[in-house]
Amino acid sequence: MTINTQRFRKIIPSEVEWEQFLDPHGRPTTPVRNLNFEGGPNLLEAKFPPNFYAGDHWHPYDTIYIFTQGEMKVGGEGSYKPGDIRWVKAGHVYGPEEAGPDGLTFYIMALGGEVGLNWADLYDVPEDLKKRVETFDKPWGRVNMDEVEFELGPEMQSLQNLSQENPYITRSRFVSTYSAREHWHDHDTVYFITEGSMEFGPQEPNYTKGDIRWVKGGYSYGPEVPGPDGVEFILVSIGGPVNLHWSDLEEAPHGPVV
Repeated sequence: MTINTQRFRKIIPSEVEWEQFLDPHGRPTTPVRNLNFEGGPNLLEAKFPPNFYAGDHWHPYDTIYIFTQGEMKVGGEGSYKPGDIRWVKAGHVYGPEEAGPDGLTFYIMALGGEVGLNWADLYDVPEDLKKRVETFDKPWGRVNMDEVEFELGPEMQSLQNLSQENPYITRSRFVSTYSAREHWHDHDTVYFITEGSMEFGPQEPNYTKGDIRWVKGGYSYGPEVPGPDGVEFILVSIGGPVNLHWSDLEEAPHGPVV
Protein backbone atom coordinates (compact mmCIF):
# COMPACT_ATOMS: atom_id res chain seq x y z
CA MET A 1 0.00 0.00 0.00
CA THR A 2 1.25 3.45 -0.95
CA ILE A 3 -0.53 6.55 0.32
CA ASN A 4 0.42 9.67 -1.56
CA THR A 5 -0.52 13.32 -1.35
CA GLN A 6 1.38 16.43 -2.39
CA ARG A 7 2.20 17.01 1.30
CA PHE A 8 3.04 13.59 2.72
CA ARG A 9 3.48 10.03 1.54
CA LYS A 10 3.64 6.62 3.14
CA ILE A 11 5.53 3.79 1.42
CA ILE A 12 5.63 0.13 2.42
CA PRO A 13 8.71 -1.15 0.54
CA SER A 14 7.74 -4.83 0.84
CA GLU A 15 4.67 -4.13 -1.28
CA VAL A 16 6.71 -2.63 -4.15
CA GLU A 17 7.90 -5.03 -6.86
CA TRP A 18 11.58 -5.52 -7.58
CA GLU A 19 12.73 -4.56 -11.08
CA GLN A 20 16.08 -4.61 -12.81
CA PHE A 21 17.92 -1.27 -12.78
CA LEU A 22 18.23 -0.13 -16.40
CA ASP A 23 21.70 0.68 -17.69
CA PRO A 24 21.60 2.07 -21.26
CA HIS A 25 25.09 0.67 -21.93
CA GLY A 26 24.13 -2.90 -21.15
CA ARG A 27 26.40 -3.26 -18.15
CA PRO A 28 25.34 -5.67 -15.39
CA THR A 29 22.88 -4.15 -12.94
CA THR A 30 20.97 -5.19 -9.84
CA PRO A 31 17.32 -5.39 -8.73
CA VAL A 32 15.84 -2.22 -7.25
CA ARG A 33 12.57 -1.08 -5.75
CA ASN A 34 11.48 2.36 -6.93
CA LEU A 35 10.26 4.15 -3.80
CA ASN A 36 10.21 7.68 -5.16
CA PHE A 37 8.10 10.34 -3.46
CA GLU A 38 5.98 12.40 -5.82
CA GLY A 39 7.08 15.95 -5.15
CA GLY A 40 9.84 14.76 -2.82
CA PRO A 41 13.26 13.09 -2.99
CA ASN A 42 14.14 10.11 -5.15
CA LEU A 43 14.61 6.87 -3.23
CA LEU A 44 15.58 3.36 -4.29
CA GLU A 45 16.05 0.14 -2.38
CA ALA A 46 18.85 -1.80 -4.06
CA LYS A 47 19.74 -5.48 -3.78
CA PHE A 48 23.23 -6.60 -4.81
CA PRO A 49 23.74 -10.32 -5.44
CA PRO A 50 26.75 -12.03 -3.82
CA ASN A 51 30.09 -10.62 -4.96
CA PHE A 52 28.49 -8.12 -7.35
CA TYR A 53 31.01 -5.61 -8.70
CA ALA A 54 30.30 -2.04 -9.87
CA GLY A 55 33.17 -0.02 -11.29
CA ASP A 56 34.07 3.63 -10.67
CA HIS A 57 31.12 5.97 -11.09
CA TRP A 58 29.50 9.18 -9.85
CA HIS A 59 25.99 10.54 -9.20
CA PRO A 60 24.52 13.87 -10.39
CA TYR A 61 23.07 14.67 -6.94
CA ASP A 62 24.17 14.27 -3.34
CA THR A 63 23.22 10.78 -2.17
CA ILE A 64 22.66 9.01 1.16
CA TYR A 65 23.03 5.25 1.69
CA ILE A 66 21.39 3.36 4.57
CA PHE A 67 22.67 -0.23 4.78
CA THR A 68 20.21 -2.86 5.99
CA GLN A 69 21.66 -6.29 5.13
CA GLY A 70 24.98 -7.79 4.08
CA GLU A 71 28.25 -6.01 3.36
CA MET A 72 29.60 -3.58 0.75
CA LYS A 73 33.22 -2.62 0.18
CA VAL A 74 33.89 0.73 -1.45
CA GLY A 75 37.33 1.53 -2.82
CA GLY A 76 39.21 3.96 -0.59
CA GLU A 77 36.47 3.92 2.08
CA GLY A 78 36.40 0.44 3.56
CA SER A 79 33.49 -1.84 4.41
CA TYR A 80 29.86 -0.98 5.17
CA LYS A 81 27.40 -3.15 7.09
CA PRO A 82 23.94 -2.77 8.70
CA GLY A 83 23.97 0.17 11.08
CA ASP A 84 26.19 2.20 8.75
CA ILE A 85 25.02 5.31 6.91
CA ARG A 86 27.08 6.75 4.06
CA TRP A 87 26.80 9.97 2.06
CA VAL A 88 28.61 11.22 -1.01
CA LYS A 89 28.62 14.56 -2.81
CA ALA A 90 27.37 14.98 -6.37
CA GLY A 91 30.14 14.57 -8.92
CA HIS A 92 32.55 12.72 -6.60
CA VAL A 93 33.99 9.76 -8.49
CA TYR A 94 34.35 6.65 -6.33
CA GLY A 95 34.50 2.89 -6.53
CA PRO A 96 34.55 0.11 -7.08
CA GLU A 97 31.58 -1.11 -5.07
CA GLU A 98 31.79 -4.80 -4.19
CA ALA A 99 29.13 -6.89 -2.46
CA GLY A 100 30.14 -9.46 0.14
CA PRO A 101 29.62 -13.22 -0.24
CA ASP A 102 26.03 -12.97 1.03
CA GLY A 103 25.09 -9.97 -1.10
CA LEU A 104 23.52 -6.86 0.44
CA THR A 105 20.54 -4.52 0.47
CA PHE A 106 20.49 -0.79 1.10
CA TYR A 107 18.48 2.37 0.54
CA ILE A 108 19.95 5.08 -1.67
CA MET A 109 18.33 8.51 -1.70
CA ALA A 110 19.22 11.35 -4.04
CA LEU A 111 18.79 14.88 -2.73
CA GLY A 112 17.57 16.92 -5.67
CA GLY A 113 16.73 14.63 -8.57
CA GLU A 114 17.05 11.11 -9.90
CA VAL A 115 19.65 8.85 -8.33
CA GLY A 116 21.36 8.39 -11.70
CA LEU A 117 24.54 6.45 -12.32
CA ASN A 118 27.35 7.75 -14.52
CA TRP A 119 30.28 5.44 -15.26
CA ALA A 120 33.56 7.30 -14.83
CA ASP A 121 35.06 5.81 -18.01
CA LEU A 122 32.12 7.07 -20.08
CA TYR A 123 31.04 10.36 -18.51
CA ASP A 124 33.18 13.27 -17.37
CA VAL A 125 32.01 15.16 -14.30
CA PRO A 126 30.59 18.58 -15.31
CA GLU A 127 32.78 21.54 -14.38
CA ASP A 128 30.23 23.01 -11.98
CA LEU A 129 30.12 19.79 -9.99
CA LYS A 130 33.92 19.49 -10.04
CA LYS A 131 34.23 22.97 -8.56
CA ARG A 132 31.62 22.20 -5.92
CA VAL A 133 33.32 18.95 -4.90
CA GLU A 134 36.58 20.86 -4.44
CA THR A 135 34.96 23.09 -1.83
CA PHE A 136 34.55 20.15 0.60
CA ASP A 137 37.33 18.92 2.85
CA LYS A 138 35.97 15.44 2.24
CA PRO A 139 33.47 14.60 -0.53
CA TRP A 140 32.04 11.61 1.34
CA GLY A 141 31.29 10.65 4.90
CA ARG A 142 30.02 7.84 7.09
CA VAL A 143 28.64 7.10 10.53
CA ASN A 144 27.78 3.93 12.42
CA MET A 145 24.63 4.34 14.50
CA ASP A 146 25.83 1.91 17.17
CA GLU A 147 28.89 4.08 17.84
CA VAL A 148 26.97 7.30 18.58
CA GLU A 149 25.56 7.85 22.06
CA PHE A 150 21.91 8.71 22.58
CA GLU A 151 21.12 12.00 24.27
CA LEU A 152 18.20 11.85 26.67
CA GLY A 153 15.49 14.33 25.82
CA PRO A 154 12.24 15.30 27.56
CA GLU A 155 9.90 12.60 28.84
CA MET A 156 12.04 9.67 27.71
CA GLN A 157 12.68 10.75 24.15
CA SER A 158 16.23 9.79 23.12
CA LEU A 159 18.09 11.28 20.17
CA GLN A 160 21.26 10.61 18.18
CA ASN A 161 22.79 13.37 16.05
CA LEU A 162 24.29 11.33 13.21
CA SER A 163 25.17 14.10 10.75
CA GLN A 164 24.63 17.82 11.19
CA GLU A 165 26.58 19.32 8.29
CA ASN A 166 24.47 18.40 5.22
CA PRO A 167 23.19 15.80 5.15
CA TYR A 168 21.22 16.32 8.34
CA ILE A 169 20.41 12.95 9.91
CA THR A 170 19.16 11.97 13.36
CA ARG A 171 17.82 8.81 14.99
CA SER A 172 15.14 8.96 17.68
CA ARG A 173 13.61 6.55 20.18
CA PHE A 174 10.27 7.25 21.85
CA VAL A 175 9.01 5.17 24.75
CA SER A 176 5.35 4.19 24.53
CA THR A 177 4.26 6.88 26.99
CA TYR A 178 5.91 9.77 25.10
CA SER A 179 3.85 11.93 22.75
CA ALA A 180 5.02 14.86 20.62
CA ARG A 181 2.25 17.40 20.08
CA GLU A 182 1.48 18.99 16.71
CA HIS A 183 4.56 20.51 15.06
CA TRP A 184 6.27 21.21 11.76
CA HIS A 185 9.75 21.33 10.21
CA ASP A 186 11.38 23.94 7.96
CA HIS A 187 12.48 21.38 5.39
CA ASP A 188 11.19 18.21 3.77
CA THR A 189 11.85 15.23 6.03
CA VAL A 190 11.99 11.47 5.46
CA TYR A 191 11.31 8.98 8.27
CA PHE A 192 12.59 5.39 8.16
CA ILE A 193 10.71 3.43 10.85
CA THR A 194 13.24 0.89 12.13
CA GLU A 195 11.46 -0.48 15.23
CA GLY A 196 7.98 -0.36 16.70
CA SER A 197 5.20 1.82 15.35
CA MET A 198 3.86 5.38 15.44
CA GLU A 199 0.89 7.50 14.45
CA PHE A 200 1.54 10.99 13.09
CA GLY A 201 -1.92 12.36 13.76
CA PRO A 202 -5.49 11.55 12.71
CA GLN A 203 -4.79 12.76 9.18
CA GLU A 204 -2.36 9.90 8.45
CA PRO A 205 -2.34 6.09 8.72
CA ASN A 206 -0.32 4.14 11.26
CA TYR A 207 3.34 3.49 10.44
CA THR A 208 5.14 0.30 11.47
CA LYS A 209 8.63 -1.17 11.20
CA GLY A 210 9.90 -0.97 7.63
CA ASP A 211 7.56 1.84 6.55
CA ILE A 212 8.94 5.08 5.11
CA ARG A 213 7.31 8.50 5.39
CA TRP A 214 7.98 11.77 3.56
CA VAL A 215 6.44 15.06 4.64
CA LYS A 216 6.83 18.41 2.95
CA GLY A 217 8.46 21.24 4.89
CA GLY A 218 6.25 23.92 6.38
CA TYR A 219 3.19 21.68 6.91
CA SER A 220 2.13 20.72 10.42
CA TYR A 221 1.06 17.32 11.71
CA GLY A 222 0.65 15.43 14.94
CA PRO A 223 0.53 14.48 17.61
CA GLU A 224 3.20 11.79 17.16
CA VAL A 225 2.08 8.86 19.30
CA PRO A 226 4.24 5.71 19.48
CA GLY A 227 2.74 2.25 19.71
CA PRO A 228 2.74 -0.01 22.80
CA ASP A 229 6.37 -1.03 22.19
CA GLY A 230 7.59 2.50 21.47
CA VAL A 231 9.21 3.49 18.19
CA GLU A 232 12.63 4.07 16.68
CA PHE A 233 13.21 5.95 13.44
CA ILE A 234 15.90 7.56 11.31
CA LEU A 235 15.04 11.10 10.21
CA VAL A 236 16.65 12.81 7.21
CA SER A 237 16.10 16.56 6.78
CA ILE A 238 16.62 17.72 3.21
CA GLY A 239 18.16 21.14 2.76
CA GLY A 240 18.81 22.21 6.33
CA PRO A 241 18.90 21.23 10.00
CA VAL A 242 16.10 19.28 11.67
CA ASN A 243 14.48 22.32 13.27
CA LEU A 244 11.24 21.64 15.14
CA HIS A 245 8.47 24.21 15.58
CA TRP A 246 5.51 23.61 17.93
CA SER A 247 2.28 24.60 16.20
CA ASP A 248 0.80 26.19 19.32
CA LEU A 249 3.77 28.57 19.45
CA GLU A 250 4.47 29.10 15.73
CA GLU A 251 1.82 28.64 13.08
CA ALA A 252 2.91 26.45 10.17
CA PRO A 253 3.55 28.56 7.02
CA HIS A 254 1.44 26.29 4.82
CA GLY A 255 -1.07 24.93 7.33
CA PRO A 256 -1.69 21.26 8.21
CA VAL A 257 -0.72 18.36 5.94
CA VAL A 258 -4.42 17.68 5.32
